[in-house]
Amino acid sequence: MPPILTVTGRDVLFAHWPLDPATVESRVPGVLDVETFDGSAWVSVLAIEVRGVGPGPMRLPRRLERGIPQLVARTYVTLDGQPGVYFLSLDTSRLPATVGRRAFGIPFHRARMRLTRRGDEVTFRSHRDGTPPAVFHARYRPTGEAFRVESGSFESFAVEQFRYFLPTGEDRRVGASGTEGRVRIGELDREPWSLRPVDATVHGNTLFEAAGLPSPTADPVVHYSPGFEMRIDPLHSRSG
Repeated sequence: MPPILTVTGRDVLFAHWPLDPATVESRVPGVLDVETFDGSAWVSVLAIEVRGVGPGPMRLPRRLERGIPQLVARTYVTLDGQPGVYFLSLDTSRLPATVGRRAFGIPFHRARMRLTRRGDEVTFRSHRDGTPPAVFHARYRPTGEAFRVESGSFESFAVEQFRYFLPTGEDRRVGASGTEGRVRIGELDREPWSLRPVDATVHGNTLFEAAGLPSPTADPVVHYSPGFEMRIDPLHSRSG
């Protein structure tokens, strides 16, 4: 089956925080199980500059690509042993939130966002004015050599995910009721991430509170990727 979209992007910051599994479990549909690594559930924030979104398998010509900052908050779950991610929020400066919710069921939010570069240093700012409000501000710079993810590593758990789960039903907010029996499943087709070590500082982050989770107290585990191209397959439903 052909993909519905092809998405390209660059300068991706991965920031991962550990949380108590019981806390995260209360924020995902009951049909899903929270997946842990080293005894902790994890919530990751991805700061991305999306460069192009093309229909089907087509990538937009480079002359038409425009940089659009996006901010993804997600956690890690399984369904009958199949791992994937569950989206807590996706903030964007361009796509209307209502369109994103209806088309994909992902909790999109409109935000004022800015991504700037100074040499190889990236500054990413996001300010969501809607309900619930949220801010994220980070500065990051890649360091070291590129590497591929090793099987069984934390990066394999937190970065190399090819499946995402969404609740069915009209109300797709995190923790919404009436979505316990079925989920929608999306698949991603892409090459493995090319990662680099990164010097990153998160100056502000209220995405956790906005998602009904406690604020992290530790510094995040961080990674950087120079870019990606992924194809998004059509969603399908499944009973739990």
